[in-house]
Amino acid sequence: MPDPAYRYAAQILACHDGDTCRADVDLGYGIWFRNQPYRLAGINARELAMPGGKEARDNLAAILRPGTAVTLTSVKPDKYARYDAVIVLGDGTDLNRWLVEQGWAADWNGKGEAPLPPWPRGAQ
Repeated sequence: MPDPAYRYAAQILACHDGDTCRADVDLGYGIWFRNQPYRLAGINARELAMPGGKEARDNLAAILRPGTAVTLTSVKPDKYARYDAVIVLGDGTDLNRWLVEQGWAADWNGKGEAPLPPWPRGAQ
């Protein structure tokens, strides 16, 4: 689990695809990190151009509606000038894990070729 020193209250702005969103992050003391992109750490969803990609984005967008309050734990910066993060929903659900468990994403450590979840979901 990431260092709790990097855990912040955040508000979702939008979802780009099935594993990337933008958020305003409350750093404390009235300081905000605004409109920042975050990739969900440790997982990979289908790209928008792939079969199931738009459905994965729409699923994430239905969960992370604009204005949704979450807890965001930043893990590390990535090569695309965004941070990898773990997002926990208001009810305590680890969103990253839930997406894998529900078949919307595959576990991925960021090394090698990115695995894809089966499509249609549940197909083997």
